[in-house]
Amino acid sequence: MDAKPLNNSNSAIVVGAGPIGALLAITLAKQGWQVTLLEKQALNDNVLPSSYDKRQLALTPQSVDWLTQQTLFPTLHNALTEIHHIHTSSKDCFGSLSMHAQEMGLPALGYTVSQNTLGNYFFRALAHLPNITLISGVTLCALQQNNQSVELILENTNHERLSLSANYLFAADGAHSWVRNALAITAQTRHYDHHLLTAVATLSQPHHHTAVERFTPTGPTAILPMTAPNQVKLVYCYRQQDEQLILSLQAHDLITRINHQLGHQLGKVIQIDDIQHYSLVEIKPERIQQGNIMLVGNAAHTQHPVAGQGLNLGIRDVQAIATWAKTADATLWQPLAISRKKDHQQTMKATHGLVTLFSHPSATVRSIATAGVQLIELCPPLKKRITRMAMGY
Repeated sequence: MDAKPLNNSNSAIVVGAGPIGALLAITLAKQGWQVTLLEKQALNDNVLPSSYDKRQLALTPQSVDWLTQQTLFPTLHNALTEIHHIHTSSKDCFGSLSMHAQEMGLPALGYTVSQNTLGNYFFRALAHLPNITLISGVTLCALQQNNQSVELILENTNHERLSLSANYLFAADGAHSWVRNALAITAQTRHYDHHLLTAVATLSQPHHHTAVERFTPTGPTAILPMTAPNQVKLVYCYRQQDEQLILSLQAHDLITRINHQLGHQLGKVIQIDDIQHYSLVEIKPERIQQGNIMLVGNAAHTQHPVAGQGLNLGIRDVQAIATWAKTADATLWQPLAISRKKDHQQTMKATHGLVTLFSHPSATVRSIATAGVQLIELCPPLKKRITRMAMGY
């Protein structure tokens, strides 16, 4: 079986057509690369992969600026909901931190968008780029590489084996990456002792473009504004040992429990829909590059969703690769991986630190952490710096 080469001096195989894989394929193709994008799920016309569900995603201004200013998606702003205010507090502890876009002289501190809306933008772009070939319904079978190319053997829905080769391969195939396992890259895995519930919630009053994050002993509970004035994305953490209890609760009792955790910064939750439950895990690979293969997105970094950094960190992966891909200088390939790994480690360390500190079982520890938040609130220069960091700058 002969490998089918991609007919371009700059060629890439991208494994996984989720948000980061699709975005990376689009970005490389717009720079003249020949790209083959592989998706495990068999897709029909105008059907997105199931990973593009109704979940709301948080985007930093830095991510949105890059997506809209790089001629990638100039009209994306039309699909976004702006976050004008962010309120952070800790349950049963005095003090809070409030951030306001107006104080920063900016239109928004962040944005939200549904995953399926983002997918529609991405897949429309994929369909109009002639140097991208999307192959769906594939099972990956084997992988090998030399100094010049990577060869991937796969099986299609007709059980036919195909072989593709390219200069580089980017694995965006998720937290349980097949490519990472095929390369025998070990990863540190941390299982959190709480689970995550996400839902679309209706509030008793308008959200006024406000996001709320409230730390509790069972993990953070948060709301993010959506397009409708009283509708928000709800994120609610609960103890793993309470899973069966939470699953058995009637809607009224679950809403009561959620309101008890949230406080009353934006009124009460009065209805919840589209409920999903997830286990929470952190996956940290020992390395993200091997030969001409690089891990990106959740394949390279899976972290707790507190502060909504996962997608934005993946977008920074794509940004860095896009900068490198303009010249595709082989001498800068490993430094690229080192730089991305450093960003991953710093972000994951900060994310885990937030969860550990503000969800600590000791009220004393949580109170000390909250006192630090109050200090930031009372120090405008420090508050401005923290706010800009949260925005991705």
